[in-house]
Amino acid sequence: MPAIHVASRKPKVDARAAANAAAEYFKELYPTVTAFSLEEVELSEDGTHWLITLSFEIPHTQSLGIMAFQPPRTKFKVFKVDAKTGRVMAMKIRKLE
Repeated sequence: MPAIHVASRKPKVDARAAANAAAEYFKELYPTVTAFSLEEVELSEDGTHWLITLSFEIPHTQSLGIMAFQPPRTKFKVFKVDAKTGRVMAMKIRKLE
């Protein structure tokens, strides 16, 4: 039985670089969103990709009535970033449980 080399599963792209890649990708897709936050960083079990969760707020579109006094809605996006290249492979909606 061949030995499993743990070092071969170590990502070339660290968590900070993966988060930066996700943030840059997000800014390209949502240029009107001026503020967002890093919420979660997770390396996949097999070490092939990072899952980066970003949050941002969507203000209510109605400025009159009771809607004006409600806080903005927070949205979450999960980015799948290749751990070897740092390339964003996917973006999905993250719903809280």
